[in-house]
Amino acid sequence: MKPSSYSWLGQWSTAKGRTWLYWLLAEKWTRALPYPNWRCFFLRLGGAVIGRSSFVHETVFHNPQVNGFKNLVLGDRATVQTQVLIDLADRVTLEDDVTVSAGVSIFTHEDCGAKMGKPLGEYFPPRKAPVTLKRGCWIGARATILCGVTVGECAVVGAGSLVNQDVPAWTVVGGVPARMIRTIEKKTAMEVPR
Repeated sequence: MKPSSYSWLGQWSTAKGRTWLYWLLAEKWTRALPYPNWRCFFLRLGGAVIGRSSFVHETVFHNPQVNGFKNLVLGDRATVQTQVLIDLADRVTLEDDVTVSAGVSIFTHEDCGAKMGKPLGEYFPPRKAPVTLKRGCWIGARATILCGVTVGECAVVGAGSLVNQDVPAWTVVGGVPARMIRTIEKKTAMEVPR
């Protein structure tokens, strides 16, 4: 009986499958590390760019086989809390001082299974696009950021929100889908902690 291309043995029998398995194991190993700074060290070894004083707590990295961890870019003092899911099918950029709270999901692709012949594949073709979280923004717990979204500088995404379009700088958004709740009054540069 020939193994399915989606079975472990079917994956292992091809170069592409071995690459997929390697990155699957690398992702699980990185996730299991007990300290955020150890995790950052191994993510850098896998190609991620991680700035000074940034922390990545226990995080699930989806699709690392696409480009290793090279699609992950964190600026200085960025924080990714526990139980976050980051899809690395395309680039995910967290600029300086970004905070991603626990349980957030960040997706860079959407695919209903077109290459596997799923019936909705012709209506909803696969798509991928980078996600950018600009300097100082805060993503609340359990929020979901969809592919192609840019969250502006010092913007706040409320807990549990679904963000399917760009968020302007210095605003608070929330809901499903996320809508603007209010703007944030900017303080002078001297008053903003660095």
